[in-house]
Amino acid sequence: MKIAIASGKGGTGKTTLSVNLTAWIREIADRPVMLVDLDVEEPNTGMFLEGTVIERSVRYRKIPRWKQETCILSGECAGVCMYNAIAFLGNSVMVFPELCHGCYACSDLCPSHSLPMVDDRIGEVTLYQASLPGSRKVFPWIEGRLDIGREMATPMIARTIRYAEDHGERSQIILFDAPPGTSCPMMEAAKRSDYLLLVAEPTRFGLHDLGLAVKTLKELGKPFAVVVNKDDPAITLIDDFCATEEIRIVARIPHLREAAGIYAGGGLLYGKIPEVRREMEKVYRHILEISEETKTG
Repeated sequence: MKIAIASGKGGTGKTTLSVNLTAWIREIADRPVMLVDLDVEEPNTGMFLEGTVIERSVRYRKIPRWKQETCILSGECAGVCMYNAIAFLGNSVMVFPELCHGCYACSDLCPSHSLPMVDDRIGEVTLYQASLPGSRKVFPWIEGRLDIGREMATPMIARTIRYAEDHGERSQIILFDAPPGTSCPMMEAAKRSDYLLLVAEPTRFGLHDLGLAVKTLKELGKPFAVVVNKDDPAITLIDDFCATEEIRIVARIPHLREAAGIYAGGGLLYGKIPEVRREMEKVYRHILEISEETKTG
C-alpha cells in the first residue's frame, strides 16, 4: 500500500512523521516498509537516517529533438504544443526543453517524423539500506534528487515513484515523503498514492494551507486523514476545521521542547519520547484499518 505523507505548506512536520513512522513500523511492528523521499528539489530524510548505498540510477525524461534534414517545415508541431515549447520560425524550428512536458504531441503528429523523442537527464535516484540506531533491522530507503537547474520536479517525482514500485514488495507499506504545498509536485505524489496523511500544525497559516490541501484531495477523489503536529490542547483551530469538514484526526504529535532538541540534532523521536511512540502506533493502526477496508471494499 502506498501512503503519501503530505501537507499544505512546508515546515509542518512531514519528514518528522515520515522517518519516525517508517522506523517505528520496521522496528516495533517488525513489518516490511519502504521510505521514499519525493521532495526531489530539497530531499532531507538523510538528515535523520543513516544508510548504505545499494544503487544509484540516473533518471531521464523524453524531449523532442529537431531533425532539420527531414523537416518539411509544416509548422504543425508548434500548433499542437500546449506549452509553447516549440517555435516555428518559417525556415526552422526551435525546441525549448525547459518548457516541454514530454506529452509527445509534436513528435507523434509531425508529418515528416522530424521531432524524435530523446533522453534528457533530469536527476538521480539513490537506493539505500537504512539502519536503525541500536537495532539490526534495516529497511529500503529511496531518495529522488532533481539535478540543479532543472525547472520541473514533476517528471522526477514520477520516475522516483516508478523506481520505488519496481523495487518494492506487494505486501510492503511504501511511505512517500511528499513535496509540500498543493501545486503539481504534491499532486503527482497524491495521484499515485492509495491514501494520504495530511500533516497540519495548529496555527492560522497551518489551517489556511490545510484547507487548500483538503480541497485539492477532494478534487482528486483521494481518501485522507489528518495528523496534527506540534499539538497544543489549548488551540482548537485544526480540530474545529476537521469537525466541520468531517475529517478524521488519527494522531497528535505533542509540541515538546524535548522533541525540538532531538529533531535539531537529527535524531528520531519515537525511541526517546513515549508520547511520540504512542502516536506512531495510532498512525500504524489506522494504516492497517484502511488497508483492510481497501481489500474488502
